[in-house]
Amino acid sequence: MNKTERERAKEIFACFGQEFDAELILENENFFIMDWRDNNGSGNLATRYIVDKQKGDLIITGDSGNCIASWYNEVTPENLAVYINSTEYFIGKMRCTDHKYTYDCDDVQADLEEIRDRYIADYKEDGYPDDLTEKDVSDDFEAMQQELEDVYWEGGTYPEGAIELFEKYNSDWWDGEFSHLGQRIDGRIYLWTYGFQEGVERLRGKDLVRKNV
Repeated sequence: MNKTERERAKEIFACFGQEFDAELILENENFFIMDWRDNNGSGNLATRYIVDKQKGDLIITGDSGNCIASWYNEVTPENLAVYINSTEYFIGKMRCTDHKYTYDCDDVQADLEEIRDRYIADYKEDGYPDDLTEKDVSDDFEAMQQELEDVYWEGGTYPEGAIELFEKYNSDWWDGEFSHLGQRIDGRIYLWTYGFQEGVERLRGKDLVRKNV
């Protein structure tokens, strides 16, 4: 989690409460349980973190959603505070969770425009395929956008009309950039990371994660 993402998570917590802080609920050789919540007792964005030290599980539950992530070996809260700073790595350890990603129409359009511009640039350098012009490429990508407007999906499930257009440009489209159009990391994951890291650092009384990453 970089500095910008960390600051954004901090701002969101500040909007929902007067002062979030950590409370140690339980710690022994097997478990570490910590609450991260507003000192005024509000449940807004309140989160409980349960670490199974022996099994290597991090269980998250609370107002912002639920998650189970597994490392399959012994862990400590300090270890996890560092491990989860890599958001993609953290996501890869999740066995079950509320949504990992969002798929907003504006993000879909932005991704399509970026891919279109890249194809056009490559064609200008290497030459257009037979019977294909820059206008054809622009028209096809506009058609993709129209096919996908107002469609909600979890990624990878698209209208047939869109798939036909994807295949025109990449026969293995499901294994490339078309397969994750509009995909953005769900903001709740940054909140979970920030809450856990800040909470553990406050309880331990030391910085575990570089704040300028």
